Amino acid sequence: MRNIIKTIACATLFTATAFANNTLAVLEIIPKADMSELKVSIQEMQHLTDELRRQAVLALPDKGYKVLTRDNIISLLPEDEEERECLAESCAVEIGRTIGAEYITQGSIGIFSGDLTLSIELYESLGGKLLGSIVMESPNVRGLLTAMREQAPALFARITRNVQEMQVSVAPPPALPPAAPQVPQLQVQDTATAPPKPIPTNIEPQRKLYVPTWIAIGIDILGVAALGLGYYFDTQAGDYHEDYKNMPPNQSPGEYASAYRDVTDAKKMRNISYGAGGVFLLGGAVLHIWF
Repeated sequence: MRNIIKTIACATLFTATAFANNTLAVLEIIPKADMSELKVSIQEMQHLTDELRRQAVLALPDKGYKVLTRDNIISLLPEDEEERECLAESCAVEIGRTIGAEYITQGSIGIFSGDLTLSIELYESLGGKLLGSIVMESPNVRGLLTAMREQAPALFARITRNVQEMQVSVAPPPALPPAAPQVPQLQVQDTATAPPKPIPTNIEPQRKLYVPTWIAIGIDILGVAALGLGYYFDTQAGDYHEDYKNMPPNQSPGEYASAYRDVTDAKKMRNISYGAGGVFLLGGAVLHIWF
């Protein structure tokens, strides 16, 4: 009984708050060529990375999104040195899966026709999909910094669009219009010819007044059951997500795709259940107030 109450309470809480944080990891910008050829210092590349991370914080909504700091990323990497070296040779998608970040960026500085170039790519870690990329050119680092501030917001806006595409929105029912007041009509009857009013012999019309109340209670029960089902699918999505992150790196693309579908299907069922629960509870509340 305690577990059931806990499930209902958690499900109700989830309908009023965001489902989960969408985590973004901004990897350090690295050089494509020799540092002596680039004439760019490590401190300047770190400053570019910090500015890119700051632009992500400004572009993403405060609720439901999280941007990892440099210290966060370091603390999530494996402690074993061999595993770190192996991970450093992997692509950004593998790093994102290892540290549990849904989205990740990687950037690099190079040279083209005597100018510095900065390319930044944004990936969805679970599906390995490239959401977008930007390329900047400038004769100096300050020019790259200015170009980044202009182009980075549009790049990070792709994250919110991707999250919205994955969510299933359930529109609430339209509000019922207020009932028009009924004005009693006066009837004039001739008392001499009007027949006597019959005395009611049953109370069946009064019993019918209780029918809408029982219907509202039934709808309330359906709403609570839908919320509980949504909480179950939310737990399943978390478990599938953990299994997906812990998959060995030697798995085939088909196995990665199948595991990713399990995560997205569970999230869709979670959103549908929460939405249906909200609709049922709203409908029950309307019936309680109306009758």
